[in-house]
Amino acid sequence: MVARVEGNQSILSLSLMSVEHEFRVRGQLRTFKRHALLYSPGDQATHLFLVSAGEVKVSRYTTEGRELTLEHFGPGAIFGETEILLETVRESQAVARADLTMYAMEREAFRQMIETDCRFGFWLTRLMGERQARLENRLETLLFKSANGKVAQVLLDLALEHGNRTDEGTLIDYPITHQEIGNLIATTRETVSYAFMEFRQLGLISTRQRKTIVRDLERLGEMALT
Repeated sequence: MVARVEGNQSILSLSLMSVEHEFRVRGQLRTFKRHALLYSPGDQATHLFLVSAGEVKVSRYTTEGRELTLEHFGPGAIFGETEILLETVRESQAVARADLTMYAMEREAFRQMIETDCRFGFWLTRLMGERQARLENRLETLLFKSANGKVAQVLLDLALEHGNRTDEGTLIDYPITHQEIGNLIATTRETVSYAFMEFRQLGLISTRQRKTIVRDLERLGEMALT
């Protein structure tokens, strides 16, 4: 019997805790070491996943062999759902960016979950809409911003999501290399390093123990618009 949804309030009342509970009940707990490959392009899409601890990087490679990072998924995030819904093979690869614990739910169990309570379908639709909006914003960044503007935008996003206030500025408490930033914005590690050097010279950022401190968020935001 399919559950009915009585108005928007019933849809919005579905919490991430409810989704995580379903993954624990219907899924299988799996663990992976850092850098482990979870799936590759061409693999059959038999499961979708929920990250319990750690982080996953989902990326694609261009015909020239350059990596383009699509998303980083941390605790509480669901990934791998697109090919499940479209019934296609994997188009990207997923790698454990850190030691990883996650729940894997089979495609049929996922369908049963939605049939039991259709709020899960609405929840997933909203989730995919938010991801689509993020990808469109990233595409705009890739097409219309300068190299320095792209790097500045990444630093701003990281400062907002992982920033901690210090006497020197906003410490980005998130380990990321220049190569990984380049993979996010489809540019080279050398270009990212050059942008960092310019930002340091302008007094926008500084570094401490391989972590970046944003000293002037407002000016960095202006740089991100270029």
